[in-house]
Amino acid sequence: MMQKTLSRKRRFLILPLIFFLFFTSSIFASTPPSITAPHAILMDYETGEIIYQNNGYEEAYPASTAKVLTAILVVENLDLDETITLDYDLFVTGSSMYLLKGESFTVKELLQALLVRSANDVAELFANHISGSVEEFAKLMNERARELGAKNTHFTNPHGLPDPKHVSTAYDLALIGKQAMGYEVLREIFKTTSLVYDETEQTPEKRYFRNNNRFLWGTGIGNQILYNGTYIDIKYDIVDGIKTGWTSASQQTLISTAIKNNHRLIAVVLGAEGVNIYSDTRTLLDYGFDKFTLTELVEDNYLETEIPVSKGKVDKIPLYTDNSLSAVIPSNLDISQVTRRVELLKENIEAPLEAGAILGKLVFSIDDNTIGEVNLVSKEAIEVKPTFLGNKKLLYSILGVISFIILWQILIAFLRFKKRKRRALYYSGGHSYNFSKNIMKKR
Repeated sequence: MMQKTLSRKRRFLILPLIFFLFFTSSIFASTPPSITAPHAILMDYETGEIIYQNNGYEEAYPASTAKVLTAILVVENLDLDETITLDYDLFVTGSSMYLLKGESFTVKELLQALLVRSANDVAELFANHISGSVEEFAKLMNERARELGAKNTHFTNPHGLPDPKHVSTAYDLALIGKQAMGYEVLREIFKTTSLVYDETEQTPEKRYFRNNNRFLWGTGIGNQILYNGTYIDIKYDIVDGIKTGWTSASQQTLISTAIKNNHRLIAVVLGAEGVNIYSDTRTLLDYGFDKFTLTELVEDNYLETEIPVSKGKVDKIPLYTDNSLSAVIPSNLDISQVTRRVELLKENIEAPLEAGAILGKLVFSIDDNTIGEVNLVSKEAIEVKPTFLGNKKLLYSILGVISFIILWQILIAFLRFKKRKRRALYYSGGHSYNFSKNIMKKR
């Protein structure tokens, strides 16, 4: 049944794989790395592009890497300075902080134990505190996972202890890790090498915990891996997180992130055996940094072009990018091979236009394969060009002038009429007098 579910889900994985399939099948691609683990993925942190994957979209057991999602929900739902007092007995198998009833810690202190110690009891404490129960918290986890795009993830608990229904994928865990790195408090905890907790009334001795992630501190005998034919320390200075995991069912699991030359990558390896988890992860990270480069294709608010606009107060309108755009491209690729073209939403652009209206997009491609695109927008509103009938103010002004002229002409005509009438009356009055005089003459 799981196999049928996976087949249905793979239909939605085409787009995330386009970037990877294009480059690994092109003349620019190098030989993909060889690793031992059955599931792995390498993601660019900034763009989310997949640089490498091996069964990265198939379900697997995540073990304690599930705690990264628990940590996200803690940061999003609780105040780090809030104090939580354990008012009930709590015991969870596996790695633990060994919390006792009556002990009090701040949310931040517990969050540190969750991620550095990988404390299962702290995970359940958070679940009960936020949602009232592990079951309800698991629902919250799955809802948040879907919001992040982790659609093939289904968690049944906050810590990752074995459960046939508690599954995720390397890709989904990379998305979860990417989200977690967006919180400063989590970034700081992920790279914390050790913790010390003072004595409490219930626990009269200090608690010392060291991060299970040996990338952060592993040096010397017992902390080495065979890498490219040479034994080297596990510690890798460019790695600054994220979370380890292990159960007998999952074997070694690890979400890692590293930064080099301002380029950050996220690697997820699931199902590795022993220290192979570190050699596999380092192989992926080095492959990503050596063979690929994060390149800014265009900056935000960049004036790309001007296009004609009809019926507007202006004849042309400038188009700006509404965001910056970067892409991961092979290191040996000449940037001049990346082409750009403007695609307008429609051929004829007419006023009026609102400020910020999306009028097209700027598309970047290599050999007709699109590697990224960004919207082109107008920064200012464009009003319709004034016309005799379309501009009421102008129309009313003209009508007012015409009315004045007409009234003036009527007034002049009236005055002329009155003048003529007076003249007519005058001449008419003279004839009457002469007529009367004649009557008075003697016969």
